Amino acid sequence: MACIMFQALGTHGPVLSPTTSLFLDIVLLVAAFWLLATPSKKSLGDTLLLLTLVLAVSAVRVLMQPLPNIQPVTVAALIVGAQLGARRGAAFAILVAMISNAIIGNGWWTIFQAIGWASVALIGSKIALVVDGEIQRNRLFIAAIASAFVFDFIVSLSIIDSSFNIVTFLTYLAHGIPYDMLHALGNLTFAVWFGSWFADVVAEDIVVEEIGLATVESSIQRA
Repeated sequence: MACIMFQALGTHGPVLSPTTSLFLDIVLLVAAFWLLATPSKKSLGDTLLLLTLVLAVSAVRVLMQPLPNIQPVTVAALIVGAQLGARRGAAFAILVAMISNAIIGNGWWTIFQAIGWASVALIGSKIALVVDGEIQRNRLFIAAIASAFVFDFIVSLSIIDSSFNIVTFLTYLAHGIPYDMLHALGNLTFAVWFGSWFADVVAEDIVVEEIGLATVESSIQRA
């Protein structure tokens, strides 16, 4: 069998060979670090703080994997995008998808999950979820519900192949509505219980980053 051959596997989309999977992981990794490095390079401390968030959220996703379509990453991506901006929010989304899927199961769908959560982070960066340092809870709740459907639709695109037509795809989407509702309900639950706390955690990281940068600048000025 050719090393880059795809094999259909039901609703999970095509399964990739190890070689193709490695290539796609490299593409995603390069994209994540490009987002972190441009338009201006960030400090090592800044990158480490973001990676801490990535590892923590990835671990929570892995632990909650047995629950059907309960995705803690979605609300986290909203908040990271709101607090750290679209670029770092998208990098966060890509890295969480890669790291958690390395344990849960990696494949073609990882690309679409990364794009889906990156899109959610972009939404979070554009809708003023944080105003004057305060999370806008009602806005977060609405965005948490809506982003479940945005993410699930993008991930649904991963199953499209030559055998699909518009009717088949719409039927697939209709069958997935109960899971979309579970995702939305899970998002709302995360937003209510942990949204403000997680926003404060990210805000504290921003403060630590700013203190570190101020210390470096002060040292340079004294030198």
